[in-house]
Amino acid sequence: MTVVHAPTMAFHRNWIGLLESLVRHLPDAYTWRKNGALMVRTGWQLAIFNGAVLERIEDLSLTSLHSYIAPFEALGEPYSIQVCAPSARPLQAEFLWSEHFTELLCDPLMLCEDELNLPDIQPQVHVHFVETLADQALYKRLVMEGFDLVGDSAEEFLDVLLCLPEARHVVARLDNRPCGAGSVTLCGGVAGVYNVTTLPFARRRGVASAMMQALHECARAEGYSGTALAASSMGAPLYRRLGYQADGYQLAYVPIKDHF
Repeated sequence: MTVVHAPTMAFHRNWIGLLESLVRHLPDAYTWRKNGALMVRTGWQLAIFNGAVLERIEDLSLTSLHSYIAPFEALGEPYSIQVCAPSARPLQAEFLWSEHFTELLCDPLMLCEDELNLPDIQPQVHVHFVETLADQALYKRLVMEGFDLVGDSAEEFLDVLLCLPEARHVVARLDNRPCGAGSVTLCGGVAGVYNVTTLPFARRRGVASAMMQALHECARAEGYSGTALAASSMGAPLYRRLGYQADGYQLAYVPIKDHF
């Protein structure tokens, strides 16, 4: 079996691959390359799904920035400039602030290319992969509820994600009550973990660890050396305990006029 090793700041590579995959399933969406960036236009009213995703932060300049933003300004659609950097405050951040952009997100990236340091999983926790339409509906409900998602764009993203051949999804139950969901996508040569959420009543009961075990082992069984993810403040302590290491930051910036 060929093992696919993840490069530095692996999740960023997965995110680029995932955007390219999503666009193939949207009728009016498209991507193109410009000045070292993947340009993405989904048509969703979410800035994170439209704009320029730079493969190298060093490619950001005044000239390239203007070339990135021009198509979206013409369309009047929300957009973002997305980069990956070793630190949460790269030098280029000051340049973007000077050009009237503000930070939309700054998520720590994490990577584990070994087996997870798993706690004992309680027998009351059951995790299974999404296979049926009923499973898909349950997954969608759990993710929407767990992350307090609202709006048509969020729902459409989950609908498309559930259809991607590159994606695997799990749902979890605690004492037979649905309580959690999560995904792993195999894109860009990297296995990226997304949407891991546990409903409040089931937190700190080992549900997230059980889902991470299923997703991580799935990726390794398909030839990947491990999994990468963008951590939330709530999830980061768990991922560190499981053996994930820091692997840079994913940052997104939006025009101030679109943020306020």
